[in-house]
Amino acid sequence: MPSVREIAKSAGVSIGTVSRVLNNKPHVSAAARAKVLQAANRMPASRPVGGRAGTTSIALVYGGRSTLNTTFDSAILHGIAEALATTTHDLMIVSASRGRGPDESLGQMLMRRGVVGALLRTTTETHGICDELAEDGFAAVALADRIDHDRIGSVWADATPSIERGLEHLLHLGHRKIAIALNVIDDFDHAHRLDTYRRFVQTHGLEFDERWVVRSPANHDGGGASLRQLMALPERPTAVFAADPALGAGICNEALRLGIKLPDELSLIGFDDTNERFGTFPRMSSICQDAVALGVEGLQQLLTLVERREPAERHVTVPSWFEPLDSTAPPSA
Repeated sequence: MPSVREIAKSAGVSIGTVSRVLNNKPHVSAAARAKVLQAANRMPASRPVGGRAGTTSIALVYGGRSTLNTTFDSAILHGIAEALATTTHDLMIVSASRGRGPDESLGQMLMRRGVVGALLRTTTETHGICDELAEDGFAAVALADRIDHDRIGSVWADATPSIERGLEHLLHLGHRKIAIALNVIDDFDHAHRLDTYRRFVQTHGLEFDERWVVRSPANHDGGGASLRQLMALPERPTAVFAADPALGAGICNEALRLGIKLPDELSLIGFDDTNERFGTFPRMSSICQDAVALGVEGLQQLLTLVERREPAERHVTVPSWFEPLDSTAPPSA
């Protein structure tokens, strides 16, 4: 980080004001606080503040409940770690909802902890952390989310063409009653997948029942609950699109337990961030994305922001693809 004197000169405030802001002291106006944070974040991040050793930590920041135990986030972390191996940066995992002082902004808290840039895992309910960091002028990139903000970068997998190919595959097999199983958490990915599904059903004039849109926790038990819910309906779908890897695997497990033959009695297309589709029975036809690549691309974009104070590209996408395996077949008579 730059020196206190440099920040004060750039922000047009006193050295004392800069010190109070950086150390989260009271008696600083909101306008002065914003000037100091924005000035600090415009400057190179390699020099110390007030004689202290400079730090180069990157933070993975999540808002609300952590999802780090999922295969998706684990793969993203692996990608970040691989990309970090070629740098001098370290990784810190930070909750946006704790560890702040009174009236301390998120950007200020991260600066106090020696963080120079943040990778964000957000949901629809926690998008406010993006606005907060943008206001502070803090270098940040959202992972698996699209943030329409000039100061925040984003990296996600554009799955629309692959989802459409998967649904077209079911359509060509003869399916007209297609359900969708979703996570209960309404993040960018699941909202996008639901929008694509609804648009496809409407465009192709397929039969639709609002009860065919089911939400469960994104784990194997949730997949089982989704299947039981659909099979209890008087008008059952002949195929299911599981918009989360764990839900798809859970549907496969529950189908075995209930004696429902996939794909003879029900076709299934799932989602896969890693290689989970090869470990189900039957092997699950899937919309695939590379979560490791999301971590790698996200870190590279963030480092560009840290060094240049502007992204090389504001929005970066990684490819996805549809891979038909053994869980789809024509509907039974």
